[in-house]
Amino acid sequence: METLVATVLIVVIFMISSMLLNNMFSNSLKGRDDQMEEQLNQLVYEYGHGNLGLPYYEEMGDWVFSVTTLNQNGTETVRFEATNQLSQKTMGKSIVHAD
Repeated sequence: METLVATVLIVVIFMISSMLLNNMFSNSLKGRDDQMEEQLNQLVYEYGHGNLGLPYYEEMGDWVFSVTTLNQNGTETVRFEATNQLSQKTMGKSIVHAD
C-alpha cells in the first residue's frame, strides 16, 4: 500500500512539473521578438539611406511589417510597425520625416 501511494505521489508531481515546464517553454518561444526588433531596425536603416520605397509591406512568418507616412499636427512622420497575426502583438517605431 505504501508503495502504491508513493508511486501515485511521484506520478502527480511529475505531471505537474511537466505541465509547468511545457508552459514556460511555450511562453519563452512566443515572447521572442528580438528578430522582429532587428528587422524593424533594418527597415529604419534602409529608410534613412534612401533604399526603402514607401509605403512598404512585408510578411515574415506570422509577422507583418509596414512602413507608412503619417501627418500629425503638420509634421510628417514615418511609422515602422510589426504586427503578429496570431497574437495581435504590435511593435513600432516612429521617426520624423527628413527631406
